[in-house]
Amino acid sequence: MISCAGETRRLRPNPYDGTVTRSANWAAAVTRSLTLAVVTILTVGLFGVIPAQADTTPELSLTMSTLSVGGSDPDDKITATFTVTNTGSISAYGVTAKLWRSLEPLRNKSDLLAATANPATGGWASQTGSWRRITDSTTAFDPGATRQFTLTATLAQMGFDTTGVAYAFGADVVATADQSSNTVSVAKIRTVIPVPGTTKVPVTSVVLLSAPPTKLAANLFANENLTSELTGRLGALLSAAEGQASWLIDPALIDELRDQADGYQVVSGTNTVAGTGQQAAIDWLTRFDRLDRSRGARTLFGNPDTYGAQAVGLTSLSTWSTTASATVTGLTDLPLVVVPTDNVVTATTLKSLGNAGVSAVLSGNTAAAAALQTSSGFKILGTASLGWDSTATDTTAVITQQQLALAETAIAAGSGEVRLLQTTADLAENAATQPSWVTQRNLNELLRASATTTATLTDVTAKHLSKARFAEVNRLGSDLTAYQQLVPDSQLAAVPDADYLRALAAAWVFDSAGGNAYLSGLDKLFSQTSVAEKVGLHAIPRFTMSARSNQFPITITNNLTESVRVQVVVTTDNPQRLSVQPTDFVTVGPGESQTVNIHPEATANGFITASAHLGSASGHQVGAAVPLTFEVTDLGVVAWIIVAVSGAVLIGATAWRIRQVRRRTAAEDLEPSATDGHPDQSGPTLDDRDEAKSNTAEGGE
Repeated sequence: MISCAGETRRLRPNPYDGTVTRSANWAAAVTRSLTLAVVTILTVGLFGVIPAQADTTPELSLTMSTLSVGGSDPDDKITATFTVTNTGSISAYGVTAKLWRSLEPLRNKSDLLAATANPATGGWASQTGSWRRITDSTTAFDPGATRQFTLTATLAQMGFDTTGVAYAFGADVVATADQSSNTVSVAKIRTVIPVPGTTKVPVTSVVLLSAPPTKLAANLFANENLTSELTGRLGALLSAAEGQASWLIDPALIDELRDQADGYQVVSGTNTVAGTGQQAAIDWLTRFDRLDRSRGARTLFGNPDTYGAQAVGLTSLSTWSTTASATVTGLTDLPLVVVPTDNVVTATTLKSLGNAGVSAVLSGNTAAAAALQTSSGFKILGTASLGWDSTATDTTAVITQQQLALAETAIAAGSGEVRLLQTTADLAENAATQPSWVTQRNLNELLRASATTTATLTDVTAKHLSKARFAEVNRLGSDLTAYQQLVPDSQLAAVPDADYLRALAAAWVFDSAGGNAYLSGLDKLFSQTSVAEKVGLHAIPRFTMSARSNQFPITITNNLTESVRVQVVVTTDNPQRLSVQPTDFVTVGPGESQTVNIHPEATANGFITASAHLGSASGHQVGAAVPLTFEVTDLGVVAWIIVAVSGAVLIGATAWRIRQVRRRTAAEDLEPSATDGHPDQSGPTLDDRDEAKSNTAEGGE
């Protein structure tokens, strides 16, 4: 044994020479290396390559393609089909899918929405069939890999033991990036499961028969959009109303269709062309007239933007609607149900409706799901949350929305539910949410019932028209008033309240371009600028007055499609020197011209500037003024003086000439007569001479 620096080493003797050598250390190292190599080989052979420790989490996605619930009995099954996909860049191990649920019952709409966005605390079901192992802990689920699977469990196994409620439900996928047991949740889905009561839920499906306005005036339309609606969306909604659905009719729609049914014109650039939807309007109206009126009600005329109106303090919507709806025969006996903008109601909305004879107001922002509620003396029809895209490729989103709709129906229970259907997609969604535990209820039956639930309106901000749009409609009101004064018997502007409501239709909230185009069409008809381009005066710019009072012609031209009643009004810069009384009112037919006379009165000579314009019965100026100039010369007075003097001179000259002729004649009579030498020829007698002298004497005086 050798001791070196505190280290003791045992040296093995050399069997050949009997001495001790250091080669023993090298041999031991080789032995240890060979042993480690053998162990490594055996490990690889048995278990495969040992992966490096992963420092990231696998990225997996989970989608749901089907979901079915048998009913509300404890043994009824929930069955869902899922697809899991590795969308990341690393492999996953121990991939396992498990059904998840919360045992807290959901009893109102707010809870339902929260359950899908931020579910309450829950856990995994453990029964057989409620979980599925996709890969074990040593099998890789590589990037791009996908697997479809089905999970199932009964209501009892899930712990869903309360009826008339809904429960949060979903699925989780857990996995790990290595082969350890430290799995984490890498994908999840959350939805809700309805558990209806034993009594069927009464559902009132209501189709809204309304369309964006197209009528500008009597027999004149902005476009042909309504015609395409009749054979599309409105046709499908009418078919539903012919079936079991109740219905709401917009009086503005009936007004437009009746106008189309007897022939109409459509604006095309600066001209108009014959409309093409006359027969389509006739056919649709024929079907509408056959509907069961016990299932119907009417809306405000044009379905105006109630939310925007309350934002600007406008309270005239219901008054305007009463006036406009009165012109549409056959509807005023129907109950009035208000459809607010974006289906949002506030206390201000209810206050603005006043005493308008409203039977009920629809609301999608009530906390309770009950069909009939009450607030501030109004009946509130709480509407369900329809409106998803049933044709979307994201089946998970579609199923989730469908489950929310069914859950709302379940929690409504015996109080029932109202569904407002406005599109063909709404019709499809309504059909997809008609399980065996619902029954149809008539709208009028619902309106006659007594509300037992007090509505709690949740704070929701709705989209609405801008304040600028309401200002434009206010200006339109001024234009229509001026137009009616100009055209007292107007058919185009016979019901201005209808024009206001159409310009403020809630449809324009979601179609601003369409709303701008429609308002532009009204402006071209009624704005004072447009009217001024079509109604005006024509006159020579300068008049010369040769007397204190004269009359001059001025022409009125009317290029409107209706007769106007106007007078010509002349104002001067110096009324003391020249005044002109307004003309009598005259009626000028469409496309015609008429000449009237103005009668200026002058008190002094000189140039006087003036202007002439057309005035309506209220004194409102129509169009631009025409500049005029009057020159007053008094030439007429001088002419009469000249005539009088000339006459006097002529009379004097004539008398003088007559006297000259008489004197010459008398002188000739006093001279001796020439004879032929015959003594018996006699001359004038004495008496004759005396007479001649007498005449001469008189002429010389």
